Amino acid sequence: MKRRQFLERSIGAVALLGSRRLASQTAARPNIILITASGWRGQTLPDGEDRGIEAPNLRQLVREGALCRRAYTANPASSPARVSLLTGRFPHLCGVLAAGMRMPPGEITIAEELQEAGYRTGYIGEWNLDGEASPGFVPPGERRQGFSFWAAANRNRRNFGSQYFRNEPEPLRGSGFDPDFQTGLAIEFIQRNHAGPFFLALGWAPPDGPREAPPEYAARYVAGDQHLRFNVPAAGAARAQRLQAGYFAMCSALDAGLGRILEAVEESGISEKTVVVFTSDRGEMLRSHGLDGDGSFHEESVRVPLVIRYPAAIPAGSALEAPVSICDVAPTLLAAAHLPKRSGIQGRDLSGALMRGEAGSSESVYCQGRLGTAEEWRMVVRGLDKVVVDRNLEISHLFNLGQDPYEMENLAEAKGQTRKRDELSAIMQDWMKRSSDRILPSGLKLRD
Repeated sequence: MKRRQFLERSIGAVALLGSRRLASQTAARPNIILITASGWRGQTLPDGEDRGIEAPNLRQLVREGALCRRAYTANPASSPARVSLLTGRFPHLCGVLAAGMRMPPGEITIAEELQEAGYRTGYIGEWNLDGEASPGFVPPGERRQGFSFWAAANRNRRNFGSQYFRNEPEPLRGSGFDPDFQTGLAIEFIQRNHAGPFFLALGWAPPDGPREAPPEYAARYVAGDQHLRFNVPAAGAARAQRLQAGYFAMCSALDAGLGRILEAVEESGISEKTVVVFTSDRGEMLRSHGLDGDGSFHEESVRVPLVIRYPAAIPAGSALEAPVSICDVAPTLLAAAHLPKRSGIQGRDLSGALMRGEAGSSESVYCQGRLGTAEEWRMVVRGLDKVVVDRNLEISHLFNLGQDPYEMENLAEAKGQTRKRDELSAIMQDWMKRSSDRILPSGLKLRD
């Protein structure tokens, strides 16, 4: 049923093309490598806001590709964010409201669309889209959402020697630091499929989770020497120092894995025709505003890195300054593969802006968090203005990120901000209406 619906909903589905035309188009399509480092926040980039991070390979990727300077998650929780990354749709439409929820098999991912177009697809690492099971065997079939090669576990709470699965329910165990082992599997996949086209998704569980980096990386960062963000309260500085040192160590260890991937692509002779994307599902507070973890509407939680390298089409060293969403990744990759944007995808295709310098089609991004709880919130960023509403859709926070990048001054009740509040409220209502988020097509709010 799902495959038939997929063909009906896909405009000009490649599966219906003649074999000669399909072979011609397949040969022209790029390979795609999508790397997700769970919990890597957007501020932690070389030459970014977080000072002191060593990530030479990420620096290389930025130098050779395009950096989206203001990329936002769709929801700062693992499962909702990942479903948006793979489908280009907001989590509420996919029914994934919180971490540990299963993606409905009826959702269509870019892996399925690329597979239909002749791509060899593979997933390696942490999945986190099949419910609460840990490590969790995801059986072959529709619950793998279009990935044919599989070396993954649903959830992973360890960094060394964790279990993973192939096509049988008997677990296998990796060796050493999990991201290193997973990177080795990814390199094997690249080498076997270098003739292309292939789509490989590599999901690293760190830097989220236990901060247990290999000793050579842990030794690089000393608690007490860290440059903390200005919005870390003095009372929590000592804890923040320890957290940030461990966090940076994990990021540097992952950066080494990124370097191995880039080297394998180069050695396979496919660099020019391979799209490499580095991003995250959400950020990490690290005691900014006195908070830990994710789930917050603050910039440390909702901002993510997004770097896209495609030497054949994207100018090296370019950047997008306007706000973008991880919902935009799926339609952008489909465009790179010369596939149409399917009806139901809500993200924007950024390929015109990335490849030809065209202006973006939107000046704002939309994000939501803690859905279904008393702390539910929604957020819109337009330019440098940011508004947050609570569960009752009342404005709770208003910031100007240009004048106040650390969100220290809440302007929600400030005099002289009435016009801005009204404008941003109207944009919020428009986002909710277009995304069917608690808003009927008539524009009326749904009752709780």
